Amino acid sequence: MKPSPVSPAGTRPITDLFGCDRDQLAAALRPLAPRPFHAAQVFHWMYGRAAGDFGAMTDLPLDLRRALAERFRIGLPEIRTVRESSDGSRKYVLGLDDGAEVEAVYILYGERVTLCLSSQIGCALACRFCLTGTMGLVRHLTPGEIVGQVAVLAREHRLAPGSFRIVFMGMGEPLHNYDNVLRAFRILVDPKGFALPARRITLSTAGLVPGIERLAEERPRPRLAISLGAARDELRDDLMPINRKHDLERLLEACRRFPLGPREKITFEYILLRGVNDAAQDARSLARLLRGVKAKVNLIPYNEAEVEGLSTPSPGEATRFREALGAHGIVSTIRWSKGRDIGAACGQLVRPRSAAAGRG
Repeated sequence: MKPSPVSPAGTRPITDLFGCDRDQLAAALRPLAPRPFHAAQVFHWMYGRAAGDFGAMTDLPLDLRRALAERFRIGLPEIRTVRESSDGSRKYVLGLDDGAEVEAVYILYGERVTLCLSSQIGCALACRFCLTGTMGLVRHLTPGEIVGQVAVLAREHRLAPGSFRIVFMGMGEPLHNYDNVLRAFRILVDPKGFALPARRITLSTAGLVPGIERLAEERPRPRLAISLGAARDELRDDLMPINRKHDLERLLEACRRFPLGPREKITFEYILLRGVNDAAQDARSLARLLRGVKAKVNLIPYNEAEVEGLSTPSPGEATRFREALGAHGIVSTIRWSKGRDIGAACGQLVRPRSAAAGRG
């Protein structure tokens, strides 16, 4: 919960309830609504029924609705701009209470809808192929700001509860903002919240091993994806500085210990960079690295992001790498990112420093 940055003259700050989990909501409402089922009703209205104000919560007593409106609000991010791709994807720039901005992406794969969420404004990890890292870390997003991205995009596209997928692959490193991301996740999977099956939510990390180990203990938990980038430490040190702290041996050991369901696999995302990590020897190294891991490999040709020395392989080069992996027993898929023409693809999300910093 957070107070509104702007309150009417002469009144107490109005607290934003959006992002509260069940326990937080019950505690906040107890002075006004001592009956626990009232908090459960508000929870369902906010998340499951997408109510934007207390007046719409018609199964609550009228006096309670009025009291809630005097003390609380339901705050959502504000759409600042929308850009539409030729492939049907849309990139949203969303304004937050403090004036900061964050990006989220609506992605279409045929009739399947996926929402790509951000977990931070900026990112501290500074992967060479990712524009978000050029911002540095501005701040973590709150649970309400994370779930708010879902609420806004679901409203804009009239998505039925539980009908879409979510990937934490936008701005930021989700495991660096672990507590807030997991609070948001629990709201997303709550049957009275957004009612999403946990298997439809994927969290992608650059390799924060302590976070992976912590995530392994969660029940339920999102699917795990690892942004790999390279299969040799010396190259990964250069492309993804987090590898200097959590090297490939430690990362893969955490993946081998990660509990998986009977048909579940860890997704390894390998950014293909022409002349950097796409040679036959790189395919051999990757196959050797993943030996003994229940792995699914997505090969993602680099999305041009104006980084000196990095370029996109041709379709033929990407295919040759996939075939080289296959020759070593690794099945992989080439995933050309959606939204490349609007700067919405993997590694392309970035906000100007002035917009990211907010109003202080």
